[in-house]
Amino acid sequence: MDRLDELTQALRALEATVAQQADELARTRHQLGLLEDRAEIERLQYAYGYFIDNRMFREMADLFCDEGAWIEIGQRGRYLGKERIHAFLLRVLGDGRWGLAKDEVINHVQQQPIITIADDRQSAKSRARAQVQGNSPPDTPHFLLADGIYENEYVREDGQWKIRGIGVTMTFYAALERAKIWFPSAPPSEDMPPDSPSLPVVEALGRQFNPWHFTHPVKGYKLAIPASDLATGG
Repeated sequence: MDRLDELTQALRALEATVAQQADELARTRHQLGLLEDRAEIERLQYAYGYFIDNRMFREMADLFCDEGAWIEIGQRGRYLGKERIHAFLLRVLGDGRWGLAKDEVINHVQQQPIITIADDRQSAKSRARAQVQGNSPPDTPHFLLADGIYENEYVREDGQWKIRGIGVTMTFYAALERAKIWFPSAPPSEDMPPDSPSLPVVEALGRQFNPWHFTHPVKGYKLAIPASDLATGG
């Protein structure tokens, strides 16, 4: 084999190695992109859970895409379009009131998300569940426990992940007669006083509330403490 043949073979081997590395780099970038997508979708879904906990209906609707959005909760039927979704959340679920009344409790604990992202990374679906607890309205003699299963859709719109559809079927509801619900925790120790006071109680809520450390995941605006103004409905 002459020198030219050796160089030709060496060049071909180098080209094959470069092609293999380029393919591996592309697959690695794709896998990294899928992980980033999953994190953003989880953030959307968890934000949805926190917003419904606090009856923040405008903030919930702002998580949805501008085109093709829908929501279907239990057997209440499906509502189409972002503004119809907001109206449904506020008027039907919220009875016209934004935010929590004093001593009101609502929790939607988001769990077990299984997220499937399309190969082109432009759409995704998830299955998850919510454990629901609440005493809404706060003077009800019962405490609600419920479980629901989500099958949701997401879409990348204008380069940003948004919720396309929320669909939840309820596994069960249980209204338990309650004896008492209380909100203050134990007081500061007298034997070993704290170095600084705790977060103060929000009087309109009747309990402490941790301020939001993040802005709205889609719109970017600052999130308010969800205390209802009962005179104006929010």
